[in-house]
Amino acid sequence: MRALSPLALVLPVAFAALLPLPAAAQGAPQSGAPPSDTDKKAVIQQQKENEDAESLCRVIKDKADYEKCLELYFLDQEQFRAFLDAHKPKPAPKG
Repeated sequence: MRALSPLALVLPVAFAALLPLPAAAQGAPQSGAPPSDTDKKAVIQQQKENEDAESLCRVIKDKADYEKCLELYFLDQEQFRAFLDAHKPKPAPKG
């Protein structure tokens, strides 16, 4: 009987160890899966809110106050309105 070389013994084991990798990856949640309608709607709603906040706060020229305005938009609508009223530019006097 012929003796098997060490390489002949290791190759089948190494090959078998590599086989389960693609199968395990298939069982994992797919990051490339299309988002559900609920997820899409939530993203669209968030984008709309961001755009609304930016357009309302855009009247504020100071960068720190602008960022505070955006923060308040999402945290507290009452404080946001008060902050916006206090920081919007004053109209030029007519004369």
